[in-house]
Amino acid sequence: MMVAMSILLLTAGCKKDNNATVASPDNYANLSAFYASNGVALQHYTVDAAAGGNFTSPQGTVVTVAPNSFLTQSGGAVTGSVDIYFKDIYKKSDMLMSLVPTMSYWGAPIKSGGEFYIKASQGGTALILTGAKPIVVQQPLNGKPLDAAMAPMVMVVDSPGQTGIVWAINGTDTLRETPSNYVFSMFNFQYPVDSGSWCNSDNPNYFSGYTQCTITITETDTTEFGTGVFLVFSGLNSMVHVYQGGTNFPYRYAPAGLQCTVVAVATLGGKLYASFTPITISNNLNVNFHLSLTTTAAFKSTLQQLD
Repeated sequence: MMVAMSILLLTAGCKKDNNATVASPDNYANLSAFYASNGVALQHYTVDAAAGGNFTSPQGTVVTVAPNSFLTQSGGAVTGSVDIYFKDIYKKSDMLMSLVPTMSYWGAPIKSGGEFYIKASQGGTALILTGAKPIVVQQPLNGKPLDAAMAPMVMVVDSPGQTGIVWAINGTDTLRETPSNYVFSMFNFQYPVDSGSWCNSDNPNYFSGYTQCTITITETDTTEFGTGVFLVFSGLNSMVHVYQGGTNFPYRYAPAGLQCTVVAVATLGGKLYASFTPITISNNLNVNFHLSLTTTAAFKSTLQQLD
């Protein structure tokens, strides 16, 4: 059985475009509502605790649960049916719409082979893993070349100097490559288990071969609250969230010479505003953007062209 759900993610904001004349049918209370309405849907599966089981997501991710993998949070044995909640993200457009960028603990870009969220529960109470029998997640390459430098990473929230989602290498999980996929073996859920776990097959060192630059992105609209600003890299499965300082969005880890698109999105009065600005990164680059009224369909269509 599969049940579609969604997860609310943090951020909010709105901007105003006084010159806009395009009509928008969208109605969002804030930017958080935009992400919640358009992010990748959560799927629901069930497995037997004693027998284990497996399932395949709509995107081709194969998840295998070993027999007797689960414990209650107090360490008790688990029997009967277990609910597995799962979502997988491979495209940069889905990363942005779900607000799960590919960033290291300190905010530098990293290169993703695929992200996934997972939570196990029984009777509405989250379970933990025994630590001896991993949940194995096989992630398809989706036509991209195999990267032998991928590592198992997990989500870290509210790292120093940040207010969003970043990733760090997890020493307990393992990752190996096959000719057709990345095989992520997950031995423990992240704390707190009630929130579920985000994992990522990621190359944390790919961008170390580039000189890091500082760029400043500036919004020329009148500021109301917070606009979401992102760098979506060209030809690489990587995108980062650039955090705000007033109307400026400084980013200190931009890889020199690479091409990307500055994507900005905001809401005001229920309507959606956006901007797409292609750039080539260079040190001390200043980029200005102006938001224009748009629709969700138009925003998604333009964003998906960057995948």
